[in-house]
Amino acid sequence: MEDSSNGGARTRASRLVAGLLLAAAILLGACGGSDSITGPQAESCGPGPYFTVLPAAASELSYVAIFGGVDAPGHTLPTDHGGLFFTHGDVTLVAPGDIAVTSLRRVRYTGPDVPPGQEDYAVFFQVCREVSGWFGHVASLSSRFSPATVDYGDCRTYSVIWAMIETCEASDLDIKVSAGEDLGTSAGVTDVGMRDERVTNFHVSPWRFGGPDHAVCMWEQWDAVNREFLFSKLRDGVRPQVVPEGEPRCGTMEVDVAGTAQGVWAETGVTEPVAGADNRYIALVNYPYRPQAELALSIGQESLGGHISIVTRQTSGRVNLAFDKVTPDGLIYCYGPDIGPWASGSWFLSQTSATELRIEHIDHGPGESPCNDGPDTWSLGGGAITMVR
Repeated sequence: MEDSSNGGARTRASRLVAGLLLAAAILLGACGGSDSITGPQAESCGPGPYFTVLPAAASELSYVAIFGGVDAPGHTLPTDHGGLFFTHGDVTLVAPGDIAVTSLRRVRYTGPDVPPGQEDYAVFFQVCREVSGWFGHVASLSSRFSPATVDYGDCRTYSVIWAMIETCEASDLDIKVSAGEDLGTSAGVTDVGMRDERVTNFHVSPWRFGGPDHAVCMWEQWDAVNREFLFSKLRDGVRPQVVPEGEPRCGTMEVDVAGTAQGVWAETGVTEPVAGADNRYIALVNYPYRPQAELALSIGQESLGGHISIVTRQTSGRVNLAFDKVTPDGLIYCYGPDIGPWASGSWFLSQTSATELRIEHIDHGPGESPCNDGPDTWSLGGGAITMVR
């Protein structure tokens, strides 16, 4: 939601929001459904689409974020959800179809970069036996879900880069909500996610991930007219001038290509599954909004740049070569400079085995990228980091 008058401020704010949304989403996969569900939502799913009502008024929707998006350091790894960005705050959110709300989460944030009293909610719902969804970063809930009608318990506290977070759950619900019925309000940004237990996304190292195993794109679940409207609203909030094109139009979680550089990589010391702070990861992927034309280097580590860079995708040579064409040949490849705001950084990359690569960030002035020089001038230095699958 940038504009020419305060684009920088909005970009900074959107990245803080992205960080908070990531934190709120850490345990979303654990709240899939409820054994006590009755009615149509307990029955096996038929073919989609499942939704007929937009989640908010079309006139209030500024843009939507793609499923599987990357935006380091807040979202270093592909997101298992999309996002709704509205033209203003206090937007009414409604049920997109007939659903059963199965659980609610209250999320409270504290930290030096978090406004005092920051609190929001997540609403988890079941569509049918195998398909569930959620809305995150809901500013306030409908009166049907007030503290007088649901009890919050199972509270836990943990920390991420941006904040200390307390979450409390109201679980084992079976509150029927009809299509178009109010769920609550958004303060301007709301996450949306969906899981389909019939789908298993491919990861080279699936043990690192949880909810993304079954994550699917919610935008595809609407009827044809509403689906096309949502697709027409796809935009990268950091690069709003970019018109999305290419396939998969809705984005994807399946970014890993085994035996190549494409996909998710972790520092060698990361031996536990992703736990919210993904600043020790990188994602080398096709840029989700233009996957056939551009590449994205989503870099979590500050020593490697600590941001996302977009470069023009090439299919030959050793400069900006498509990641799925880089194999363990021991050669050095160069990526950069960014075609956006990070034109003073490039990267050397060399894949040493099917499950290991080395990467180094090179600082330079505008127009001075080492990618402009011949490969015989390239070498990995002491700043290179080893990453593994």
